[in-house]
Parts: sequence; structure tokens; C-alpha cells
Amino acid sequence: MTQLFKGLERIEEARERLTGRSFMAGVFAGAPDFSLLLTPEEPPEQKAAWEEFRPRLESFLTTQVDPDEIERTARIPDSVIKGLFALGAFAMKIPKEYGGLGLSYSYYGRALVLIAGWSNILALTVAVPQSIGIAMPLLLFGSEEQRRRYLPIVAREAVSAFALTEPMTGSDAANIRTEAVLDAGGSAFIVNGEKLWCTNGPIARYVTLIARVPAKREQRGGQSVWVPVPEGKEADDSVPTALILDMTTPGVVVRQRCQFEGCRGIENAYMTFSDVRIPAENLIGEVGRGLRYALTILNVGRAVSIPAICLGMAKQAWLPTLDRANSRVTFQKPLGERQTQRMRVGRMAAQLLAMEALASAVWSMADQHRYDVRIEAAIAKIFCSEQTIRFLKDAQTLFGGMGYETADSKRVRGEPAFGIEQLVRDAEMYRIGEGATDILRPFVAREGLNLHLERARNYFDEKVTGLRRVAEVWRLVRFYVPWYLRQWRRRPWPSGSVFQHAKVRPRLAFVERASRRLARATFYAMMRHGPALRDDQGRQNRIEEVGEDLLVIATTALYAEAQERTTGHAEAWDLADEIFRETKPRVARQTRELMWNRDRPVTDVGAKAVDGTYAFLSDGIIPRTLQDYRSPEKRPLRPEKQAI
Repeated sequence: MTQLFKGLERIEEARERLTGRSFMAGVFAGAPDFSLLLTPEEPPEQKAAWEEFRPRLESFLTTQVDPDEIERTARIPDSVIKGLFALGAFAMKIPKEYGGLGLSYSYYGRALVLIAGWSNILALTVAVPQSIGIAMPLLLFGSEEQRRRYLPIVAREAVSAFALTEPMTGSDAANIRTEAVLDAGGSAFIVNGEKLWCTNGPIARYVTLIARVPAKREQRGGQSVWVPVPEGKEADDSVPTALILDMTTPGVVVRQRCQFEGCRGIENAYMTFSDVRIPAENLIGEVGRGLRYALTILNVGRAVSIPAICLGMAKQAWLPTLDRANSRVTFQKPLGERQTQRMRVGRMAAQLLAMEALASAVWSMADQHRYDVRIEAAIAKIFCSEQTIRFLKDAQTLFGGMGYETADSKRVRGEPAFGIEQLVRDAEMYRIGEGATDILRPFVAREGLNLHLERARNYFDEKVTGLRRVAEVWRLVRFYVPWYLRQWRRRPWPSGSVFQHAKVRPRLAFVERASRRLARATFYAMMRHGPALRDDQGRQNRIEEVGEDLLVIATTALYAEAQERTTGHAEAWDLADEIFRETKPRVARQTRELMWNRDRPVTDVGAKAVDGTYAFLSDGIIPRTLQDYRSPEKRPLRPEKQAI
């Protein structure tokens, strides 16, 4: 089993599965429940709060925030941070009783779209404290005393952050090494270790710290719980745990403000901890639940923050791109009259609608607090980050040389100083942050695979023989015969006028049929490859991509219907139709390739490349390995130079 999948399994074991329904679970099982995608009416008090907040936020952005200055200086001015606190922008999701605005996920998402449409760096700085800072962990898992103590502070005056990643862990969060040991008196945890890429770390007052706590298993109230042991003596294990860290505590050192390809204005820290004392009352929730808490709060970033910021960035580029298409004349014709560019802009328009449709649907599902949105959140993050990169690269291509030149450089000549190159550079971060695409795709695919692999676990166990094996085969036959027959029958059509719409019905009917085909194809792949599917990331990716496309088709159709019905924008169907035309053949191809594909040859070539088989490919240059790029004093000795 690959190291990646081991890490994912350990993370999954560390969290408790939510009990609410999931639309994607139905898709992977061949039984999508489209009613889960319907958007209920916004509560009037929420709408009123948003309508009061939105114009104040717009005014602040246009009069107090200079995005070019943030990019130029790589800093957000203190006056902007203070102004946002005064506005309540750092407290959008904090309930009113704790000093916040109490906005829903949907309106919080719209606010981030608005901010990111002006400055995505500012949107990220505002989002982190509300997605993964201390506010969400305390609201979900903290004590009432902790909420009343800390939430009013982070709502109105103190930035917060989240410290999980370490230099040697990255996405493999289960392997963190920072340790928090209960002292002899039981009054404080002593923390030693390091954290990397902690967004807002250099300016944060409080941090949600995930660290390992030495603990023992005990039975309390009929349940097995982890109890921290003083000085780590006789511990059964060191288990990931969430703590509130005050960054002013002695022993906390921000070693570096990390610099990146883009997102120049963000404050991102590499920090170390040396005998840092965290009071025992700063424990969030229960010992040993740190990864579960981390994954739960990361859902907010995946479902709301990242899709909203990506959508805002794409919207920021939309009107300048249309202006460029209409104003740039080459060979006596505007770019917008050329077929190549019209095709490009047409794809961009459809992408923009699809991102907004998917994001809005997932925000609404999160607002209802009745559904397990882990998978939908991951798909929203994957789709919006990947599509935004594609969207912005298309815009940059249309701008030509002007798209490669910086805004400041263009300003010198009096050209429109629109920084499409900055947006392109910044966008890559959102593909990586809060779960990289290549990590989240297998995570999503497990939803489709586990239905079969867990049920057939004993069948694939070579230790199960004789009568036990016969009994296991009979158990599987009794389940799979009726299950398989159901995958060939159309499901009952949902009630409601929206599902009878002349354009909605055929698209959702396609999703339902394709869902059953996906379920059958996954079953065939399981029968053919068995447990090897856990290592087959090519097939895992296809399962995720088909599920992603089906979710996009469904949400886009429902969004276009809502636009037509509520705002009179029937032209939204032009864009929804384009999404369907693009996606439909891809669904068929990816489903077919779950059984037959050409992954093996290129995988073999990749394995040989990793092993150094194609060393001749470096001929013609002065070859340098990754170690050669270290500073001289930190380079390891080459074998021929090591002492004998």
C-alpha cells in the first residue's frame, strides 16, 4: 500500500464519520438524491445583515485598500487590518453573542468573493482566522468558557492562525512530530517542535496548535478516552491534540516569514517552540481528537474559503478580459471577432458560471448543518482551484505580452495597470493549500471504493478459507445480486416543479444514468483488481473526476434554472449547456477507462525515471541535483568526499 494511502487511512481513522446524508455518497452508489442540492430560501435576518454589511465592506475596499500597494510592498498595512476589525470582517461567522456578525456560510462566501475580487491576498488574510484559526475550533469543540474568553478578542482585535504542517509532514498530517507533554503538576503542556507555512503566523496573537500529547487509554463512563500523563511517563501513545497557543508565550519564535511565487502580501511563518508552556485549560475538546478537529475545520476552508477566493479572482479578471477582447485590434480586427478568442472567452464564461453554481450549492448544504459535506467540500476546492488556474491562464493568453508584464511596468507607459500575471502567480497557491489536488482526489475516491472494499474485506483476506470462505461468498452474492440489478433500473424521479423543467430534467437524468454506470464500473474494477485498487491512483482519480463532473452538471443546471426563475437571466442556460457539452463525453471516457486504460506503460516509464534509468536526459548542461541548491555549509558530503 502506498505511503499516501496509509496517511489518508490514518487520518480517516482519526475522525468520526458525520451522520448526515451526502449527495456524493449517493452518486458513487448509483443513487443520487437531487433534493439535497436544492437551495432553501435565505432567512430574512441573514439577508438583512448581509445587506447592511455589504455596502460598508465595498466602501472600505474601494477607499481604504490599495491592492497594488500590497503587491508592491508584500505587506498589508496595519491600518487596513485595523479597519477590517472595526468593520467586523474578521468576525463574519462568529455568532453575535460573542461579538461577531453571525453570517451564514453562504453570505460569508459572498463576502470573500467580494474581497477577493478586489484583493485575493486580503481575502485570504481575512479567511484564515475564520476558517482554521481558533474561532471555528472553539465554536465546534471548545468549552463555553473558552468561547466567551477568546471569541470577542479574535472578533474585534486579534488575528488568529492554524499550525498543523511541519517540514517533514506536508499533507501527511498524521505524522506530525511537535509534542506537548503535560508537566509534573498537571497544570500546563510543555511544547517542543516546529511548524511550517502557518498563514498569518507572523501577525497572529493566537494559534490553533496541533501537537502530539503522550497519553494513556482509560475507560470513563463506558467509553475509551485518552488521558494525558504527566511528563509522558508510561504513555500508551502520543496522540494528536488541539491547543490554544498564545504567540506571546516565551519560547515561541517566528524564525522566518516565508516567501512564495505569488501571494506576496500574506504573512506566513516558519516557527519553533522551545519549552513553551500552554495552560492545561487551553486544551480544545478532548485529547487525541486533534486530527479529527483539524479535518473538520479544514472543511470550512475547502467548502467555502478557497472556492470563494478563487471565484473572486476569476470575476476580477472577467471584465478586463472582455475589454481586452473588444479593444485590442490586430490585422484590422478586434480579438473578440476571431473564432479562437471567442471560443476561449466562451469557455471562460461557462467556467465562471460552473464555479459559482458549485460553490453556492456547497455553501447552502453547509448552512443546513444536516449533511456530511466532506466530499462535496473537497470537490468544490478541487474544481474551483483547478478551473481558476485554467480561467486565468486563458485570460493571460488573450492579453498576450501585456498579460506577462507586471502592472507597475505597464503603468509607467500609461497602459491599464491590470495585473493578470499576478493573479496567475497567486492562483497556484489555492491548488496546493488546504489539501492539494493530488491528495484530495484519492480522498474523494475512497467514498466510491469503500462501499465495495470494506464489504468484501473478508473475501479478499487470504487467511479466510474453507467453510468461512464459502459463507463469505454466499453473503456477498446475497448483497450484490439485488444491488447489481438495481444499477440497471432508473430511480424514481424526484417531485417538485424544478425537476420538471425542460432543461433541468434531461441533465439530471443523465447524471442519474451516469451515476449507475459509475457504480457498475467501480464494481467491475473491484472484482478485477480487488485490494490493489487502494494503490491504483489512476483509477482513483477517474472515480473522483467522474463524480466531480456529475456534481458540476447537476449544480450548474439547477443554478441556471434559479437564475432564469428569480432574476430573468435565461441566458444562463447558454453557459450551462456549454458545461454539459464539454463534460458529457469526458464522463463516458473516464468511466470506460476505469476498466481499460494505458496507465501501466507510463507508470513503468516513471518508475524507471525515478530510479535514474534516463540519466542521459541531463546531457548538455552542468547537472545539479536538489542538494546542490543548498547553501554550501548545509550541503551533505558527496560519497567520494566523505571520510573513510
